[in-house]
Amino acid sequence: MSNLPKFQQVQFDFAGHLRNPEGVAKPSNIEDRRMKVYRDLFYNNVENFCSNSFPILRDLIAEEKWHQLVRDFFVHYRAHSPYFKDISKAFLDYLENHRETSNDDYPFMLELAHWEWMELNALSDVGDIKQFPHDRNGDLYQQKIVISPLAWPLVYQYPVHRIGDAYLPESEPEQPTFLIISRNREHEVDFMETNAITYRLLEILQEAEAEKNLQLTGEEAIAQLQGESQFPNPLQLIEGGKQILRDFLERDVILGVNL
Repeated sequence: MSNLPKFQQVQFDFAGHLRNPEGVAKPSNIEDRRMKVYRDLFYNNVENFCSNSFPILRDLIAEEKWHQLVRDFFVHYRAHSPYFKDISKAFLDYLENHRETSNDDYPFMLELAHWEWMELNALSDVGDIKQFPHDRNGDLYQQKIVISPLAWPLVYQYPVHRIGDAYLPESEPEQPTFLIISRNREHEVDFMETNAITYRLLEILQEAEAEKNLQLTGEEAIAQLQGESQFPNPLQLIEGGKQILRDFLERDVILGVNL
């Protein structure tokens, strides 16, 4: 930094102090009263974005620890996006990949943070399902299915959608929690708690489109599910699969069939 032009060195010193007031001295020619305005402004903006993006996590974590988390994120994480809306994604990445876990962390903390971010992500995604041609009145079993790009199957070890002041699981449940979060044509975020079969059926439809650029019929997707699961009653799986597809259509998880 010493080889930088003076004005850039001042900028680095100024920004370094704002980021880490206890570790980096302020520029000597600026009085502390003025620096405090900037210190508070920058930190409070970041802290407010984190609090608003992860409201349940914020509510559960003690005040002192929460501010330690945000300050450590502010000091050490290097975000590259210029958009404020990406602060939440950066904070999730910090929690998952850059922060060392602490003994007093909730065991579900990372999964809860991911779930809260997924809700925000579903709401803020710029996609619009109305732009995808489809027929809502077609035969979901026999015709090629159009899936929504705004639907995400998720699996967690903890029932993250239930966690709050009234429910704080202390140990990992025996069974995972399967959830599908989506945004419908009215731009409303919706989620459904489901099971492994329903979760996998949506995955099969999505994987075919993402990996092979194929749209499957309901019959093809259910047949693949049968092959994978070796479900003991194939006819029951077919009828159950048809009902799942109808439920997906009602929630805009799938949009209809190809025109």
